[in-house]
Amino acid sequence: MNEQELAELLTMGCRILAEQGIIDAYGHLSARIPGEPDYYMMNRGMSPALVTPEDFIVCDANGKAIRGKGHPNGEWPIHACVYSARPDVHSVLHSHSRMSRIFSLSHQKMRGLLTQSCGEWQGGLPVYRRPGLVTSIEAGNELARTLCDGCAALLRGHGDVVATASVKETVLKAVLLKQNADVLHEVISHGGEIDLWTDEEIAVWKGPLNFQISEQARAALTDRVWDYYAARATGRLAQLLSGGAV
Repeated sequence: MNEQELAELLTMGCRILAEQGIIDAYGHLSARIPGEPDYYMMNRGMSPALVTPEDFIVCDANGKAIRGKGHPNGEWPIHACVYSARPDVHSVLHSHSRMSRIFSLSHQKMRGLLTQSCGEWQGGLPVYRRPGLVTSIEAGNELARTLCDGCAALLRGHGDVVATASVKETVLKAVLLKQNADVLHEVISHGGEIDLWTDEEIAVWKGPLNFQISEQARAALTDRVWDYYAARATGRLAQLLSGGAV
């Protein structure tokens, strides 16, 4: 994938995240540059909901823009430090998702309840508790330590960070995180204890998804979900449902 294609993929990712109400005037989505592991592409300092491919710039580990027009968001250390700490991560999102903010301040942990998320998140997402924006390498490293080897963490009173192996996976993981948070919030509102999955039940959920399908089948499943949310974000789904031309 060349840089133009990567910028187009990130643009669609931002469209999906905006349609889902995960990003708005703030937030940033990035991807590690293929073949250049110390460089990453992220949207410049503007609303991620409004980006075009030309609004993405390539930055180095020190937050310096080396290709593209514009300046990086002030919280570039989130991306630089996670990439530095996690060679397995190739895409990072920071958002101010409403439910992430709520659970980052709640005595209730943000847990995974839905299908494949239950194994990853049932113990509760870690919370980065340091006040202020993540605008220094010191703060970025602390956030990376909070994330540890997981794919998501909450920032207290601030939002969340999602980090995975690809742009599509990061975007879809953020959507799944929001869905979990919405369901958990409603379950809590009903009162009583939360009916969490047992270890044996989690193993059932994890088995078919993690061990019994090929990489090609896993990629096809990701594309299937991505295409659905892309159709929502572009208005194509609305046209189909209304019977209009596509």
